[in-house]
Amino acid sequence: MIRKKRWRPFAVFALLTVMSVLGAGANLLSLGGGEVALADPLPAPQPNTGRTPDAGFLTDLRQGLDRQRHYRADYVMYAEWLGTGYKPGNIRFNATGMTLNLERKKIGRHRYTGAEFQQKGFFGYGRYEVVMRAPRESGSIASFFTHTGPGFGDPHHEIDFEFLGRNPRQVHVNYFSGDPVGSLPVELGFDASAADHLYAFEWSPGSIRWFVDGRLVHSAVDEGAKIPVPTASSRVIANIWAPAGSALQWAGVPRFRKAAASYRCISHVPLGQTGSQCSDLFPLK
Repeated sequence: MIRKKRWRPFAVFALLTVMSVLGAGANLLSLGGGEVALADPLPAPQPNTGRTPDAGFLTDLRQGLDRQRHYRADYVMYAEWLGTGYKPGNIRFNATGMTLNLERKKIGRHRYTGAEFQQKGFFGYGRYEVVMRAPRESGSIASFFTHTGPGFGDPHHEIDFEFLGRNPRQVHVNYFSGDPVGSLPVELGFDASAADHLYAFEWSPGSIRWFVDGRLVHSAVDEGAKIPVPTASSRVIANIWAPAGSALQWAGVPRFRKAAASYRCISHVPLGQTGSQCSDLFPLK
């Protein structure tokens, strides 16, 4: 049986809920027999900017491609840091899920042809989960992220998990709000290319928290940050690519013929709502 969960954002939003019940004029809370003075009523959380967010989803990739809900990228983009174009034929589905393939095959001016899967629509605050296995070839990068940008008529807003094949015992987390914060490596304590694991992030107004197999590994908040947390409704994307230019020092020089990343499930539950998630289909052991 699939269990429906309500994911729990930061305690501040629980506090906001209590304030909404007490009324806008309330300025005292009783916690454990004591009182906490609030100088002013707390504001309600702000909605996403840009498009109105679409509903949550649970995509079991073992069920194959749904052309109404999914998009397989077919484009070549030229950027100083990118050495890859994307073709739909590099995405394969079978009984275990989806495989994104990266191969040394020229496409346009790029040396490598990769793969990119997108969940159609634009999605906002809430919890995002993926069950996946990373590549192990140095010079390959597999990702799970939310993204919008000039290609969609928006500013560049993005939240990332990125796996570098040169070190599959790490995952890199990052976010963009116009400018990038900068990729932060997180030690996993296991080889991400050896087995499937559950990766998740919770995106709230002014905060992001990243999880690995249910364990909080990093958080970011607006307070004191040089780059604010993203606010724009975004596409949900998984891809595999090879670097070029300035990204070679980060990800390694690609010399492999083929690399691959596998994905079993992708899900999103909007902030404050309940719904089925990847962790229901693939519970933590």
